[in-house]
This record gives sequence, C-alpha cells and structure tokens, in this order.
Amino acid sequence: MANADTIQTLEPLTWPITWAYAHGEPQTRAQLKTHCSDFLVTENLGFEPCGEGEHVYLDITKTDTNTDFLARNIAKLAGVPARQVNYSGLKDRRGVTRQWFGVHLPGKAEDVDPDWQQLQSPQVHLHQAVRHLRKLKTGVHQGNFFCIRLRGIGACDLVEQRLATIAQQGAPNYFGDQRFGHHGGNLGLALSMLQGKRIKDRFKRGMALSSVRSYVFNQLLSERVKDGSWLQAIAGERCMFSDGFSQFDVAADGTDLSDVQGRIDAGDLAPTGPMAGRVGNPPTTPASHYENQILAPYSPWVEALVAQDLSAQRRALRLWPKDFSWHWVDGDVLELQFHLMRGSYATALIREITQTQ
Repeated sequence: MANADTIQTLEPLTWPITWAYAHGEPQTRAQLKTHCSDFLVTENLGFEPCGEGEHVYLDITKTDTNTDFLARNIAKLAGVPARQVNYSGLKDRRGVTRQWFGVHLPGKAEDVDPDWQQLQSPQVHLHQAVRHLRKLKTGVHQGNFFCIRLRGIGACDLVEQRLATIAQQGAPNYFGDQRFGHHGGNLGLALSMLQGKRIKDRFKRGMALSSVRSYVFNQLLSERVKDGSWLQAIAGERCMFSDGFSQFDVAADGTDLSDVQGRIDAGDLAPTGPMAGRVGNPPTTPASHYENQILAPYSPWVEALVAQDLSAQRRALRLWPKDFSWHWVDGDVLELQFHLMRGSYATALIREITQTQ
C-alpha cells in the first residue's frame, strides 16, 4: 500500500503535453470532425447474442452523444441501477458511432421488456434488441471499423508519404487525448482522489485512475519512440501477437531476439509497455530494468495505483491499422478507412498523418 508520505509527494502531471512522433511532427493541418458524419465508428463485437437469457443486448447507433450518458438513459428506461447497464467500449461523443449496450434484467421475461423503441430520437437509433446468457463485459469486443474524413488538409504528396509509411510500420499506440478529459481534467481529478477527496461517481473514479495509467504508459512509449526502440525487441520483454490477445516473453538472455525481431518487422508481433498496477513477482530482465529507468520519475504515481489494487496489464506499443485504405475527395478532403483492435485510438493514428483542429 502507498503510505501517506508517498501520496503527498504526488506532483501534478504535466498537461497539455506532446508525445513523440514516430515519423516526425506533421507539417500539415486538417479539420477533424467538422461534421459528425466525418467520424464514423462501427463496433465489431466478435460474436452474436444467442437470443435467450437475462441480459438484453441493444445494438445502437448514436450521433453526437456520450456513451455513458446514453447508458444512464437506458438504465432509467429499464428501471434498473446504472451499474446494470454495460458497454464494451467508450466511443467518441462527436461522431456517428454504432455499438452494443447490455442491460441485466434478472427474472424478467421477454414479454415484460421495457419498450426499447422509446430510445429512438434524432441522436439515437436502435437497430435491434437481443437476449443473451452473459453480461456484456468491458473490453470484450474485437475491435472497431473507422471511416474518417479530414478536411482542408492539402499538401497531398507529404501526406501520401506518411500514409504509405504508416501502412508499412504502423503508429505508436498512444492513448488519445480524450482519455484524459477536457483540458486533462481526469488527471487533476485523480490527484485529488488519491490525496483523499471522495468521488461518489463510480464512472468518474474509474476514468480518473485509468487516465493516470494511460499517461504513464504514454510516457514510456514516447521515450521508446524517441530512442527508436518502440519496434525493437529487448531481452526479457513481453510481446503481443497482432490478434491483440496472446502474449509471450522474449528470452531474458536474448537468445531468440533475432527471430522475434523478424516477426515484429513482419507485423506479427509488437513490443508491449506496462499498464501500472499490482504484479506478483516482477522478473528482473534487461527489459524490466529499462522500463524502471524510464518510469522512475513516476514511481509515486505507480505506487499509488498499486495501492488502489489495480492489476498490472500489458499494452502493445504499436497500433496497426488493418485493411487500411484512403482516397481523396474534392481535392483537399482525405477519407480514411481501417480497422483497429479494441483499446486503440483512431486519433493516435491521425496524429502521425497531420495536425488537427
């Protein structure tokens, strides 16, 4: 547990902040989300609800609407506590986003379901309501499909070069700025909470702690981008397969580095970075030593996160867009289409292409 002295040594995390670019800072600018229809997202759940059970899955397209706000409205309609409405992933407010929501209705038969059609509005379209046996858990979806238009971008040749490089190498898998709240407000909330302020809202508490973990991860990734090691295997490092699920450790003595590096270069694997939290007996390897060096300035924050009983996780350092394609519309409008694994941010890819406003 973090002691009181450690908590009091927590320094506010710098915001705003610019993390390192893998392909150099873009020299072009574009308008992002001029219209909600410029940012289309479709969630790929990865399985079909079975049609029976005490959980109702709602397939919804929302426009310019906050995911958690809609979840609370669903809870009101269903007459259940907010904690009984779940979603796999937060989606951008500014955009047209299709995703699933799960509602736990224990003991209620289908013929007494709420009138889900009452959700329909200019901002909310219900495609279907289907029963399922299991709760919709956070992060269970496979990924998301994006169709994004960047307006007023210009300098086509420079942008084309960047697009080709990203298609071959991917981009740093940073958490997007939206993770940290308006003007980084989630980071400030986390500091207040860890120093004793009581936050009643469970969603806000979770977002605050997640923002700190994300910040620490981004800092480590930024340092590895700076020194060119974000796509380089290190002895003892944990790597992740491109499916985003399976992981394995590189040999601590580096005997398999050549083979692992070849698979990273081919796009089959990616190095990972830590999502700070409780870990049993962390190994001592060249990779862990390097990570500890980078994260030393944030050790009080890491200790505070461990005290919150968060389990440590790993996250891929590389974002790799699947089925990545692009074309120009009306000269200075660039349309991008791609799939991302769950947890990756489209804005992390866009920042490597152009600056946005």
